[in-house]
Amino acid sequence: MRKFFIMNKFGARKPLNNEEGIFFSKPAGLGQNLTPTFANMRQGFFRPISGDAEPQNSITGDLVFTSPDAYEDYRDFINWCAGAKELYLVYQPFGTAEFFRTVQINYMTKTELGSAKWLTVPVSFACLTPWYRAAPSYMTMSEETGEITRYPFSYTPSLRYSSSNQGSMAVDIGAEGHIPAALEVTYTGAIINPVLTLKRSSTSTIVGACKLNTTLTAGERLEVSTKYGDSFVRKISSTGVVTDLLECLDLSTDPFPRVPIDEDCTLYLSADDTIRGSATVQVYYYYRSV
Repeated sequence: MRKFFIMNKFGARKPLNNEEGIFFSKPAGLGQNLTPTFANMRQGFFRPISGDAEPQNSITGDLVFTSPDAYEDYRDFINWCAGAKELYLVYQPFGTAEFFRTVQINYMTKTELGSAKWLTVPVSFACLTPWYRAAPSYMTMSEETGEITRYPFSYTPSLRYSSSNQGSMAVDIGAEGHIPAALEVTYTGAIINPVLTLKRSSTSTIVGACKLNTTLTAGERLEVSTKYGDSFVRKISSTGVVTDLLECLDLSTDPFPRVPIDEDCTLYLSADDTIRGSATVQVYYYYRSV
């Protein structure tokens, strides 16, 4: 059975499957909504002429409050949503696979208790992102007997350690999703002039490279994001001071690459000196519908 949750930026969730007296009923708008335009041609053939813009859609339905304290539950729920700086709709269409969507509330129309003493509240969530699935992986290297070695490999179905690493951290990223996937990389430790390079696995063609003319010391953290609407590159000190590194970027290549949907890629982290820190990679696979 499908399940829904509403989640805040800290990961706290409110289940919408009647576990706590709230049920999301009659959901609509879960599919994709495109508006292609085609030019008429002879013999019944058509040529697409529309651009890449896609309309923003909303997910609608009814929130049914089923407990004897329906009014109190409604008040607590709307206060919780209003206090969250960010809201995410979590969807489990089958099994335990979870997909996320950043949303804002368009409206929640409070009504009166029905004959069954339930409170039915029509709701609309404005979708700020497509559905996405986040796949984590880790890249770590250590220095032993003068040679750089890797900690034991770890595999996931779509993201696995690269065996083709040549003096740099590397991780293989599988092609997936409906639009190019975004990356979020966090590196902790000392490093000189780090370079994140995304290459197509079959041809070694460079998709993009985030080259930085900067130095991190032990205890500092480098964060790079290529997410849609939230791309950044920054350094965070051991005391939490954030420094924007946009001025340190080499713009000769695309500094915020995204993973194409038609071919596997490999992400490399290299530098001007031995890499002794550790890195985590979060891949955001995006879907128009799931």
